[in-house]
Amino acid sequence: MKLAFFQGCNIPIRIEQYALSAQAVMQKFGVELVEIPEFTCCGYPVRNVDEKAYILPSVRNMAIAEKKGLDIMVICNCCFASLQKARNVLGKNPELKTEINELLAKENLHYQGTVTIKHFLTVLHEDIGIDTIKKQLAHRYTELKLSVIQGCHVLRPREVTNFDDSFVPKITEALVETTGATSLDWQGKLECCGAALAGINNDLASTLLNEKVDGALNAGADFITPICSYCHLQFDTAQPNTRTNNSQILPVLLYPQLLGLVLGIDEKQLGIDQNSTISSEHISSLKSLLGPPVEEKKKRRKKPAAAKA
Repeated sequence: MKLAFFQGCNIPIRIEQYALSAQAVMQKFGVELVEIPEFTCCGYPVRNVDEKAYILPSVRNMAIAEKKGLDIMVICNCCFASLQKARNVLGKNPELKTEINELLAKENLHYQGTVTIKHFLTVLHEDIGIDTIKKQLAHRYTELKLSVIQGCHVLRPREVTNFDDSFVPKITEALVETTGATSLDWQGKLECCGAALAGINNDLASTLLNEKVDGALNAGADFITPICSYCHLQFDTAQPNTRTNNSQILPVLLYPQLLGLVLGIDEKQLGIDQNSTISSEHISSLKSLLGPPVEEKKKRRKKPAAAKA
């Protein structure tokens, strides 16, 4: 399988380890990720300023992928939602599609609507499949507890993103379970991390962040695992500067880093040490929790023998 690799703006500059770990994991399953220099911003920063200006960059990126005959794999939730939104809008508005194609023609591009937008997690869950992942496991975690936070944009609106059930998402849960780790049931799992408010209402952004960290810690989490790149920046970059001196910092572990370790990929290749909230002690602890790759079967209790008459 060959896919165009869409990283967005933040990941290549601020979260390079997300791309590195995703590439390392995909390589394990024979998925070739093609980096396309012509890709630009998805348009998300102007989402609430100008609808057409928001949609145009996403359509251009999809047209580039179509020209190369590739579907797109996205690892940024905001980019995923933007690309899906553009597909949805143009599918219902042929006049706007014609207008945008007139602009794209200046670059010898034409959007047809044939490209498929895939989230990194759906490539793992649907294209590769849980059974195939299990066959590749070199280890499984024991006693590792995670607070997963999905991020807002990948789940809502469901009729646009087509990712998972907005209220009871199962894809991420199944993928975490495959590693042997426990995805905790905690209040902040489907809530906003506060990153969208940074620079607008910093006090509220900090309040939301602290609520999530406290909630995850109270649930017993060893790490927090953000699916969204903005959530990662909130927990890995903003958290150390937001927590008070007496507050515990919760280390951040990205899902491809989590999966990569049980696939036998070296932590350096996964960029785990690039997470600012993770220390060498955290990495040692993670590696100490790597057990056999085969899940132990639960012993069945023998039914008591029927009493003789």
